[in-house]
Amino acid sequence: MNFRQLDYILAVHEQGHFGKAAETCFVSQATLSTMVRKLEDELDITIFDRSRSPVLLTDQGVEVLKAAREIIDNMEQLKQLKSVLKGQLSGTLRLGVIPTVAPLLLPSVIKIFMSEYPDVKLEVKEATTDQLLSDLETNQLDGAVLATPVSHTDMYEYPLYTEALKVYGITDIDKKSISINELKKSKIWLLEEGHCLSKQVASLCSLNDKSYHFGSLEMRSNSFATLTGLVDEFGGYTLLPELYVNIMSKRRQDKTRPIEMPEPIRQISMIVHRPFVKKQKIDAMIEVIRREFQH
Repeated sequence: MNFRQLDYILAVHEQGHFGKAAETCFVSQATLSTMVRKLEDELDITIFDRSRSPVLLTDQGVEVLKAAREIIDNMEQLKQLKSVLKGQLSGTLRLGVIPTVAPLLLPSVIKIFMSEYPDVKLEVKEATTDQLLSDLETNQLDGAVLATPVSHTDMYEYPLYTEALKVYGITDIDKKSISINELKKSKIWLLEEGHCLSKQVASLCSLNDKSYHFGSLEMRSNSFATLTGLVDEFGGYTLLPELYVNIMSKRRQDKTRPIEMPEPIRQISMIVHRPFVKKQKIDAMIEVIRREFQH
């Protein structure tokens, strides 16, 4: 038995396919399959049900995978200890970021982190909350920056910063704010389903499916830039996070107003599935984000 075999079974579980797992491990499928089979023979159990597609763990395989993950986690902690004792961080940090945070986080925080920790290889993935949570569970990410709380009770949340939601589309220069009741009576442009901010806005404004229709047009977008453009052309409003408003043009900031008290706030946090894996690197990223964004 060796560590490489444990990496192989984790890859097969994550990919659900021996061929795809071999690609991620940079070996041939024959090599990976042979090594997994040798491990099964040594343990005298069947780890994977190969008759299923995607490949699934057997009941015994679930226990083997759990033990393998603990062993690899312990090895990762030893590697981190080596870096800490040398006074520097190294290795890889795989970070997920939701699209409603990425426009702020990626240009500023990532650059600072890479400057302060040049020996850390940073891999960043932008995706929806559900996808990032799934990636955390399958060990494809080490941490993810999400709006919280999340429904997964086995995840660990580390608060980073809060930001208010602002309303875009107000052309009356004398209007200082807008009420929730006024928003509920208005047309609201929303992000595509799957975005946590879309769910928050829909709940806040008591929206239903009809709220996505503007005459004969039904439109849901994946970006704030598209939403603001739609508001400019078709009217109505959209809700934007405060920090995104801060990077908009002055012309568009002039069409943005706060919501009357109590102003809706969203919490942005670092989500980790296995908190002691790559802890030093996660802590370093948390420190950089808090330093840049906490008021």
